[in-house]
Amino acid sequence: MKNPKVTIAMPVYNGGHYFRLALESALAQTYDNIEIIVVNDGSTDDGATRAVAEDYASRIRYIEQPNKGVAGALNTAIAAMTGDYFAWLSHDDIHLPEKTERQVAWLRRIGRPDAILFSDYDLIDPDGKLIVPARMPHDKFFATPMLPLLNGAINGCTLLIPAELMRRYGPFDESLRYTQDYDLWNAMLAQHEFFHQPEILVQYRVHPGQDSHKPQAVTEGEALWRRMLDSRTPIERAQLFGSAQRYFESLGAFLEQTPYKEASSYAKDRASKAAEQTLVSVVIPVWNEIEVACRAVRSVLDQTHRNLEVLVVDDGSTEDTTPLKRLAEADGRVRLIRQSNRGPAAARNLGMDKARGEYIAFLDSDDLFLPLKVQRQLELMQRSGRLFSHTSYYVNFPEYSSELGLLRSGAFTGAIYPSIIGGCPIATPTVMLHRMLPAQGFAFPEALSIGEDVLTWIDISSRHECLGIDEPLTVVEWARSSAALSVEKGMHGLSRLLTTVQGHPAHSQHTAQVARLRAALAEIAKAHRQNPGSDSYLLDQLIPAAFGSGARKWTSASHHTLAKEAVCA
Repeated sequence: MKNPKVTIAMPVYNGGHYFRLALESALAQTYDNIEIIVVNDGSTDDGATRAVAEDYASRIRYIEQPNKGVAGALNTAIAAMTGDYFAWLSHDDIHLPEKTERQVAWLRRIGRPDAILFSDYDLIDPDGKLIVPARMPHDKFFATPMLPLLNGAINGCTLLIPAELMRRYGPFDESLRYTQDYDLWNAMLAQHEFFHQPEILVQYRVHPGQDSHKPQAVTEGEALWRRMLDSRTPIERAQLFGSAQRYFESLGAFLEQTPYKEASSYAKDRASKAAEQTLVSVVIPVWNEIEVACRAVRSVLDQTHRNLEVLVVDDGSTEDTTPLKRLAEADGRVRLIRQSNRGPAAARNLGMDKARGEYIAFLDSDDLFLPLKVQRQLELMQRSGRLFSHTSYYVNFPEYSSELGLLRSGAFTGAIYPSIIGGCPIATPTVMLHRMLPAQGFAFPEALSIGEDVLTWIDISSRHECLGIDEPLTVVEWARSSAALSVEKGMHGLSRLLTTVQGHPAHSQHTAQVARLRAALAEIAKAHRQNPGSDSYLLDQLIPAAFGSGARKWTSASHHTLAKEAVCA
């Protein structure tokens, strides 16, 4: 990047003796490819502002206009600028001599000529004496680039912005007299990051005459902060704080320390209602067994959390799907989607792609949600800020017992990678994800017909901690043909999973866990050789685990009772 031209825009209204100091600081820049545009915004100081500007007439561009406010003066400067980058200097602040040079050098260092830069600064008193340096948490801002603006940490006079962005997102809103800058930065934030440069490059003067001290500024600021709170998307809120609830709680607490008390109360109210106002999408892949699938759908419609949608993905069923169509017609929350037969992974991926919810849960067509499932899991995810969760679950295996078994898989929690490679207890009908994860590219591998879900949980847990919830909130149906119990299906699934993990550049490096996976496959293969056609090996392992304690009688009437007791089980 050759030396770009930087325009320093200086809006001035009755600049007083501070104006000369500010202008001289712009003229003292060690970077030589600059232009300085001074806009006299209708000063009423008997020509004092004009006189200062005329002393430096050969080195600046000077424009006079009727008073329009800071936004109007900046818009005039932007319309006249010829620079590649825009910088702003208020008439009462100071750019340190190396400010422009250091920022252009920082652009080269990060290799992002399109970046928006802001820096640290000194707070000075009316006499120019240091009050305190304002140094920002660089590592924190690097990890969460949206946070500086939402924490009020960006001082406009420290910015360096590509001129193209100023023209694309501008002009400044001239109806805003005090918050025009943050209003425009907020618009930019939707598509662009603000990069923190951890150097003090500006002196910001604090004095009684500043506009920010006026009551009107607080009124305008209240409206600005409400707009800023509402303008972040669900994914952005999760990127910042993990969930909408934590987003509004954190910003409410921040705003409580500012003059914007109404915006703080608004944020806290939004936090208290975050869970109940959140749309949850439940994806159910279906292939035949339509009446059983209808039972699964009804278990979702029976949830205590009412703000949900059910995406029933018909994976090329050959049976009459009229009962599902009737459910969709009777309840607008049910959406029936059809695809040619491509397997459950493709069906779940299609459901995720069509989902509108902030969170996405999964249910197999022969399983059931207990009525508290979505509400309870959503509340815990919102509270913790985790993007990936699963729960313990009941097992219904009528071929073995009239009672329900219980698998406490939810005890598997936290940083579960890489141990999950060696053994994954997560049942897909217990999982809930934030939509940020599929937006990041996570999807079920459609090349696998068995074990595709396990590989997905491995991939997600390699980048995100898991919230395990040790509360049984789903009823999973078992039969001897189920993948969990069938030796042949288990061998096939583990074999494909092992091959995939061994070929993965990151997962394959965890040799101890890969060895555990290989040993599990060897044990199942050995049992199969010793007793071909028998599933007794898996049954002998899983039955005691599920039915050894906590067994329950299972009837349709016990559905709601189980839901109430699940969180205490």
